[in-house]
Amino acid sequence: MSEKKSEISMGKGFKRIYFVIAGLWVAFLLFYYFSLFMACQIHKTDLIECIQWDPVWHWFTFSISAGLVVPIYYFLRWIIAGFKK
Repeated sequence: MSEKKSEISMGKGFKRIYFVIAGLWVAFLLFYYFSLFMACQIHKTDLIECIQWDPVWHWFTFSISAGLVVPIYYFLRWIIAGFKK
């Protein structure tokens, strides 16, 4: 009975660590996306001038980069499942 309490649940630990790292990754990408937009200049006539900034392309790359956390999670879970007895 004491063995179960002293046994560490690797699955729960992995999930928690991965979700924290994935959340930080997505937050970093979102802040980076907004920082690129902050380089734009807003003129008095409400025109936004953005040099070398395309919102569609940056949103697409943000979505792809942030969406990679899901397949990476399943890939790492598959690898860890191979070590279980």
